[in-house]
Amino acid sequence: MWSHILKHQLEVTQEEFWACVRNGEAPGRGFVAMQAPPQSIPLFLLKELMRLGLSEQEALGLSPAEAAEKRAELLAQSIDEKK
Repeated sequence: MWSHILKHQLEVTQEEFWACVRNGEAPGRGFVAMQAPPQSIPLFLLKELMRLGLSEQEALGLSPAEAAEKRAELLAQSIDEKK
């Protein structure tokens, strides 16, 4: 049963399994883990900026700090317009 689990469910050899357990070496599965770009803005902030009138391209060109500042600025403008 153990051989079946390793081969068909985990898709590793015994050597790969124990190297992972003992040394933390992830088995090679032919793909690289994707990472978010270091300057990406959170999705909720992107959606909020777009809701407030910024284009997607403009929003994606901002750093996280710039995006937060732009959101605050746009929210202040929308409050002033309602007065």
